[in-house]
Amino acid sequence: MSGLRDRLARHLKPGKTAAAPEAGAEQQQAELTPEQAQHGPAEGGGPDACPLSESAAGSAPDAEGSAPAEGAHGYAGRASTGSPADAPSGSGQADEPAAPAAPAAPAPVHPEAAAWAKLDAELYEFSAGSFVRRVRTYPMDAYHGRYRLDALHEHVRELEAFHPEAEPVHAEGLLFFDTETTGLGVGAGNVAFLVGIGYYEAGRFVVEQLFIRHPAEERAMLAYLEEKMKRFTHVVSYNGRTFDWPILQNRFILNRMRPDIDRLLHLDLLHPSRSLWKHSMPSVRLGKVEEAQLGYAREDDVSGAFAPELYVLYLAEGKTDVLRGVFIHNERDIVSLAALSALITRYLADEEPLEPKSPGDLFRLGQWLLKMNRLASAEKILELGFSRLQVQGEEGRAVSGDLLLRYAAYYKKAGVRDRAVELWNRLIRQAGPAAAAPVEAYIELAMHYEHGCKDYALALELSREALDVLRQRRRLLRRSEKAADEERRIAHRIERLQRKLRDCGKSVSERKTSVKAAIPSRPSKPPGQARSAKPSTKPPGKPRPAYAADSLFDVARNPG
Repeated sequence: MSGLRDRLARHLKPGKTAAAPEAGAEQQQAELTPEQAQHGPAEGGGPDACPLSESAAGSAPDAEGSAPAEGAHGYAGRASTGSPADAPSGSGQADEPAAPAAPAAPAPVHPEAAAWAKLDAELYEFSAGSFVRRVRTYPMDAYHGRYRLDALHEHVRELEAFHPEAEPVHAEGLLFFDTETTGLGVGAGNVAFLVGIGYYEAGRFVVEQLFIRHPAEERAMLAYLEEKMKRFTHVVSYNGRTFDWPILQNRFILNRMRPDIDRLLHLDLLHPSRSLWKHSMPSVRLGKVEEAQLGYAREDDVSGAFAPELYVLYLAEGKTDVLRGVFIHNERDIVSLAALSALITRYLADEEPLEPKSPGDLFRLGQWLLKMNRLASAEKILELGFSRLQVQGEEGRAVSGDLLLRYAAYYKKAGVRDRAVELWNRLIRQAGPAAAAPVEAYIELAMHYEHGCKDYALALELSREALDVLRQRRRLLRRSEKAADEERRIAHRIERLQRKLRDCGKSVSERKTSVKAAIPSRPSKPPGQARSAKPSTKPPGKPRPAYAADSLFDVARNPG
């Protein structure tokens, strides 16, 4: 009996071990999202998810009141049970009545499992080893900013514009992917300590986050990720094509794993974001894009730049609380990828309202749609942007010179020369005498009048004005090799136009000579018929002075 008491006392001695599970459970319940509170705990995050879940969730002990034993991985597992009658007696008297059985005590929870439970995470045991997994679920009618998570299903086939020759796209085949790494490079020393994935499944959106507590767990995490990727056809990321995905490929190679992940087609949403909003936003980082375009503002967000430092702090101290912000930041990134994908599909389907957009936004949207082979939508949007430019011009509002040059370049390439000329002239008029217009406007007009209208004089005048503007700019700014090359090109253009004007003048005189030569001369009279001289009506003038002679030798010398 004393042995049983000693074992119970040894496990209940700290006093905090039995109370820890309840505190952790209260904290976990307080942190549940509204949708989780309505639909129950996340899939994979409940007590039945793995063999270690009993200790992680703080479940009640079995009927025998068994004590935990140290498992192979250092976690509290299930121990063998025994009857109280088999325990040795401490008194040594055989006829002493047996003491009443002690009440069953709750099985203690491993402290680390309870700490991860506070972050809604669990110690997950996979066939290749263990790691930490955190699962969050969202209902399909949940909003992320202005867009519902199921909005992607309506126009998901529009994503085929990224890979026109590939197989059709389905929402259930998209894997939203983001990582948190120990550095910013893509070399072998950079480790993805947290891999976040999101996908649509069974009428909900699921976010899984896979975390390694030390490098020894990386292989198990990668094996789980490889198994998970088999059901997907596309990967959706933000700058993942050049950063996250190469890092993951390197980690597979370094762990001597060769998964067939190259078959997955990549949809990197950073590239359309740059095309659409690079010139209208100070930054196209995902956090800024979701705030300006999705209507979702993050609060108390930990920047991804601090994730490596927080991971190093966790490795040094072993406290899981420092990682809470990293998990939440990664979770928001995954959900934002789904909402941003829905917005991109609406642009491709011509379903997004265009009323609040400026001429600059419309131009960039039209150019991106041209790149994505949506020609009809692109022409309609560019026409709308040009009409708004005209309205602004009638109202006397100035427009960015760069925007006018971009619209003019588009119409020049499309063959609509009159609109391009109108925009170049407007740019010069808009600058006025107080400021110099861009040199490009003068050069484009000079090219138009030289090659299109053959008006060399006007082209020469515009070229000289362009040279004056360039030299004026050179006085204000430091001289550069680029400006010197541009000045040489303009000077060469001026020389060519001057030569053309001279050639035009020679050709005119030669044409007059040829015309005179082509006119037949009057027939000459017979020799006997001399032409009668007409009487001179000019009165005799004064004698020509000597100094007016053509040569001094024509002056008559005095005989003396």
